[in-house]
Amino acid sequence: MNPNDLIRDIEERIIETNPSQLFVRAVSALLMAFAIIMVFNLFQLLLGRVLKRKLSAQHNFILRKSIKYTGVLIALFFVFRSMGIDTSALLGAAGVVGIVLGFAAQTTVASCISGFFLISEKPFRVGDAIQIDTLMGVVISVDLLSVKLRTFDNLFVRIPNETIIKANLITLTRYAVRRLDLAFSVAYKTNLEQARDVLMDIAAKNTYVLDNPAPLFRVDKFDERGVGIIMSLWFDKNFVLETKTSVLMDIKRRFDEERIELTYKKIDIGIVPAQFSEQSVGDITECEVNLDGTI
Repeated sequence: MNPNDLIRDIEERIIETNPSQLFVRAVSALLMAFAIIMVFNLFQLLLGRVLKRKLSAQHNFILRKSIKYTGVLIALFFVFRSMGIDTSALLGAAGVVGIVLGFAAQTTVASCISGFFLISEKPFRVGDAIQIDTLMGVVISVDLLSVKLRTFDNLFVRIPNETIIKANLITLTRYAVRRLDLAFSVAYKTNLEQARDVLMDIAAKNTYVLDNPAPLFRVDKFDERGVGIIMSLWFDKNFVLETKTSVLMDIKRRFDEERIELTYKKIDIGIVPAQFSEQSVGDITECEVNLDGTI
């Protein structure tokens, strides 16, 4: 049925009980606008389900929202036309209002523009684990103004898109395989070949550590704590905590069995008797102590 015929039919039926032409025109226009919005909402729901597997969650979201807002705009213009309002004048006024609102809400506009960049660039997807500076969590949704995260301690976090564009972003689950670098120190008396063999054996027997890429052992540095060594292991991205916990437990147990000493930074503090080389100034007592701890 032609929309004009439908409106005319609605007007004729309402006129029979209400003499006000303005009220009749307004009611009929609102009913038709409601019908337009419902049709567009139904269309965006059906299209979203059909394209769910073909489009990413971000693109699906943008498509559905675009269809929905298009329906609302068409409904508004239809109401204005039905009421005899000049839409060209409204468009000009909307442009002026848009400029004013743009200056008043620069942060919101910046976040909206940043949202389009995030959606087009696709640095992460819904369900990815990401790190933004010191904040880590799983992406719940990517909207035009913000990104919603669920942190690993089950907190809800909303981050403006403008902040994400400016921050250092790490997508932790971008690739299927990740690397775990374990850095620690052993005593200088340690047989490094023995330590290497023990670590390689631990990696070979651990169920979470992958054989390809192969584990890597390297000597990193010599410092005041001892010999710094690094063990690099590859694992499936879905087993971060399991891999790290099991490997560290295996290292502690095997090093104890092989008598390999893990070292750490130590601070030796000596207590000097007050009667030796003291100089009292008021209530302050100073003691002269050599670097080797002798007085």
